[in-house]
Amino acid sequence: MTLDSQTDKSLCHLDKLSNTDLAEIPSNYGLPAGISPLESQVAGHPSLDIERQTIGMLRRSDGCVFKPVVKPLLGKREISFYENLQTSQDPVMLQLKNYVPRYYGTTELQIFGRRVTFLTLKDITDGMAEPCVMDIKIGRRTWDPLATPEKKATEELKYAESKRIYGFCITGFQVYCVSSGKLKQFGKHYGKTLDANGVVEALKIFLNISPERPPCRQLIVMLLSFLWKILLFFRMQRLFRFYSSSLLVAYDAKRLRHYLRLNNTNVNKLPSHVSTSFSSTSNYATTSNVFKHTNDATSNSVSSIESNRNRTMEKAHFIKRSISLSGENDSSSKEKTLNRSGSCSPDFKVDRLCRTHSYVNNFDDDIRRMKEDYDDLLNELTSSMKEKQNWVRINMIDFTHVFPAEDQNALDLNYLEGIENLIKLVEMFLVSKDTTA
Repeated sequence: MTLDSQTDKSLCHLDKLSNTDLAEIPSNYGLPAGISPLESQVAGHPSLDIERQTIGMLRRSDGCVFKPVVKPLLGKREISFYENLQTSQDPVMLQLKNYVPRYYGTTELQIFGRRVTFLTLKDITDGMAEPCVMDIKIGRRTWDPLATPEKKATEELKYAESKRIYGFCITGFQVYCVSSGKLKQFGKHYGKTLDANGVVEALKIFLNISPERPPCRQLIVMLLSFLWKILLFFRMQRLFRFYSSSLLVAYDAKRLRHYLRLNNTNVNKLPSHVSTSFSSTSNYATTSNVFKHTNDATSNSVSSIESNRNRTMEKAHFIKRSISLSGENDSSSKEKTLNRSGSCSPDFKVDRLCRTHSYVNNFDDDIRRMKEDYDDLLNELTSSMKEKQNWVRINMIDFTHVFPAEDQNALDLNYLEGIENLIKLVEMFLVSKDTTA
């Protein structure tokens, strides 16, 4: 998305927007202190490129992202949407605020000799060590009522197979492999090749699912809890039609790795009825009841976590034992155990962190496991309750093609179809073997 002279002139209409900050980018391409290109960007705008003079999304060190206004008309429409959302007292709008990024107004940057307006939004990956991010565009129809015949034809051809089958498409994602820690990125060209099986495979890659590594139920349930809330919202709201709008899904692979390493013997089993699909438009009451059940279970889990955390702090002193005493931890001595807090917490072998010799004559492997155990313990002791519950997030994004509904007695069936099918696919990952983490 290159800013040409015509676009630059048009941006002057946005110069006097309220709640706008002004910052300068030097002509040598240097960014202001604390601002950098958004590394977790997976779809939409290209990266900041001085040769092509393209504008990408930026990130500020305080956890905000800057989304550039490249097309003035669409940008003004999205800014208006966010600002109306901030001031409206309509119950539908108030509920919608729970599912969109926090909006901080607009920021203007001088870049490539041009003045560019950015929407300032909360970064969904803020605080994540290894952010896995996927952009899912919802809806079979992605063109709005003002689209020209040429635009309609172009949109119909984009991601045609996945939109035809599921009513949504995957426009890009990045994922950290939990086994290797390597980052893998999949762009829009990959997404355009996906058929029915390809979409399922892409979701498996994103969720770190493989034949050797079954789905992490904790991750799947947390994703579904967000998706069910948004589904319920669209089963009620009749004010708007959302075209070409996306769900931005994010989770922290470091936290996922922590849960996958836990012994699955103490994993909380989901109620059998949770694995039933809740995506039929006639199952509103059922979905609501299950969602309430999930929230109740989460509340009980939090109480249990607080209780276990106290016991964790009491026993953590074992880590500080002198190396000279490590000989006491021979194979005949009774192991000291530490219960790691969390909804799927097994006993933690604290004395493994204190010994200086290998039980199995594989010192390198032993050291690696000891480091992993220590990292898990340190992460458990230093993470707040909010951080432990906030490692999975979903935001609704991209509101340049949101229009008032012509018939406010009807639902947005285009959006509903897409999110219902997405939920069905994610729910399939709950139907797994008892050994699932």
